[in-house]
Amino acid sequence: MENHSCNYNIDTVEDCVFCKIIKKEIPSKIAAEMENVLAFYDIDPSADTHILIVPKRHIETFLEVKKEDKEILSQMLRLAQDLIKENKIENKYKLVVNGGEYQFVPHFHLHLLGGNLKKNP
Repeated sequence: MENHSCNYNIDTVEDCVFCKIIKKEIPSKIAAEMENVLAFYDIDPSADTHILIVPKRHIETFLEVKKEDKEILSQMLRLAQDLIKENKIENKYKLVVNGGEYQFVPHFHLHLLGGNLKKNP
């Protein structure tokens, strides 16, 4: 799995909890990291394995993703593939994007859920 040093000069939002995790201002259990993406374990998991895959640049919602974000999306999906294999959940996983009322943190992210579901993310 690729691991690049983080560039903390990226666009972040001061009061965004995910931006604070990205800047290491809030501790979290990191699952993996790439140049433009950070993956960490959800503190209130909805499944046996529940990892959040987050772009380091603040993008508020899925609908705000632009054509120029293709490298970020590519890294998010490659990281998801690596984490699925690493966590041995190839036979039972979901990759989920929430939006609108279903998105609780206003920072675009993927939920990687594996194993038995406890609740909907």
